[in-house]
Amino acid sequence: MKKTAVIANLVIFLTGVIYLVLPSPFLPDLSESARSDEAGDTWQHPDQKGFYSNLTRSQVLSDLQSKFIIKWGNIVLPSYRLNYRVEEAYELVRDQLNSNYLEEIVYPLRESLFVNGWEPKNAPRFATLAKKDVPKISLHGVVYDAKITLRPVSSSLWSRLLIWFLIFPATYLVYLSFLHTLSSSRMRGSIK
Repeated sequence: MKKTAVIANLVIFLTGVIYLVLPSPFLPDLSESARSDEAGDTWQHPDQKGFYSNLTRSQVLSDLQSKFIIKWGNIVLPSYRLNYRVEEAYELVRDQLNSNYLEEIVYPLRESLFVNGWEPKNAPRFATLAKKDVPKISLHGVVYDAKITLRPVSSSLWSRLLIWFLIFPATYLVYLSFLHTLSSSRMRGSIK
């Protein structure tokens, strides 16, 4: 039984190490969109990208999630998405950024891609305005429905591996503590 547990843990450990050392995904471009050349999307924040688009929120997120991928051979590893309150865009993407939605495409223990979308026509603060009075967003004279800002967040390889290496002894210590607590409670139960 112990040998099986050791082999299972070794397989999980090595699989995790391989996952953590795979090449990082690149910061994708958004399909059917115009790349922003504004200062906040270029030289002020060189790690970020901005796009003007007529795509809906679901189209934007599907497109980016299909491009922000990590492959192990021919296998595309799954990512998942986290939804945030729009007020957090100031902290997670950058300050002074309008937002209707903020989601994160996540590869646990590795990279994330924050996707901030600003759609003035869907903004609650403009809900009482007539359609013609809602502010328009444009790039080089072309009006778009949305401005999408992408911010990647990555970690260094050594920090990923350090955390992964520390998870295993920590898990073992928690397991031993659980067994100790369980045996102590049984002993107290038999004394009564």
